[in-house]
Amino acid sequence: MLSPTELALVDQMAELTRSKRTDVIKNALAVYHWFVRQAVTGSTVVARKPTGEEVVLETPELSALEGQGRRLSAEELGLLAKQLAAASDPAESARLRERLTRGFYGV
Repeated sequence: MLSPTELALVDQMAELTRSKRTDVIKNALAVYHWFVRQAVTGSTVVARKPTGEEVVLETPELSALEGQGRRLSAEELGLLAKQLAAASDPAESARLRERLTRGFYGV
């Protein structure tokens, strides 16, 4: 499910390229697939966390992260959601939101 901001970006891109919204999303997924393939086959990847911090990952680190990935249970996700709702620190909220997203998708 896309957020209203993401939907607006998809609409803008569709208008600029004079294509369907579904084609814009398909192309974005193709670019993402290319990026992941490049990251796994070598070199480094610079990722930016929601907090603005940049992290450089090397191929061995990516494999280690992949091995750690797992989907969280509904109970674990619920606990994280409660912690996120109670968090007052923006940095803590960003960390919890990232963990919640990763746990939901299993990454």
